[in-house]
Amino acid sequence: LGVAPCITPAERASISAAPARNRKMAEPKGVIRVSTLREQKEGAGFTIRRSIGSSDFSSEDTDPFLMLDELPLKTFKPGEFPGAPWHPHRGMDTVMYMKKGEGSHEDSMGNKGTLKAGDCQWMTAASGIEHNEGTGHPGGEMHGFQCWVNLPKAHKMDPPAYSDISAATIPTKEVAPGVTVKVIAGECADLKAVVQPIVNIQYIDFMCAPGAEFSHRMADELSTCVVHVYEGEGTFSPLKRSVRAGQAALMSKEGNNLDFKAGPEGVSFLCLAGQPIGEKIVWHGPFVMNTQEEIMACFKDYQNGTFIKHKGVYRRL
Repeated sequence: LGVAPCITPAERASISAAPARNRKMAEPKGVIRVSTLREQKEGAGFTIRRSIGSSDFSSEDTDPFLMLDELPLKTFKPGEFPGAPWHPHRGMDTVMYMKKGEGSHEDSMGNKGTLKAGDCQWMTAASGIEHNEGTGHPGGEMHGFQCWVNLPKAHKMDPPAYSDISAATIPTKEVAPGVTVKVIAGECADLKAVVQPIVNIQYIDFMCAPGAEFSHRMADELSTCVVHVYEGEGTFSPLKRSVRAGQAALMSKEGNNLDFKAGPEGVSFLCLAGQPIGEKIVWHGPFVMNTQEEIMACFKDYQNGTFIKHKGVYRRL
């Protein structure tokens, strides 16, 4: 995140500059598995499609990503969308990306706001935060994504940090004919995100016209890669494996290029790539730690009213 605790863009550049001289030759990633997403209830009863965090992909497959939920496009009546009332988080980043519609939020740091179409909320829960998402919805269409990114043990009890990122500040560009990218985290071509998370990841929204194709080069250390298609259909890897809306593809750890081509109706998808943390994960509900004892401490803190350890830092971008 672009606020403490974080790795600054300058530090990230200096870290990545040295290995860049020894970067491997471009090698396309293959498709390991294609999963058709199942619908399930979340929050106070709304329906989502889960790719990362489902039984089709293991935590080792998707490390450092813990979860990716899609709220499929739907039109709600005023007050119909139940949202996710007050609940805690500890030990991870949570990322809300609003494709269409709007959603309000508030948190234990005293912040309130509304995400509009194209906006993103990047929250480093770290030592603990409580928030309320999406309640009091005014009605209308909604389409969005929630992603959880694990934090290394060394940062799980850091002060929380929080950024609301407006659509206007998220780097967006046509990087090839018919291929538009929106860089929420990491980089693509010559675009770099306005936030740099603690964990080295890419979170990119690719929106492609019919027949458009592109080869997305990523850093060699970003061995984890998952593609979540939310619109249309495309082919991925040199073997041209088809992945359509409502499906996700787990890409091979080997390789550093994501090669794809849009189908006759175009394709839009999220690409999540990251450097694995490689630590033990103990996960219970909204708490993600490294040991069962740490999970029990989360519940004890929450029950005793000592869950919030730090006020944290907030930014609006």
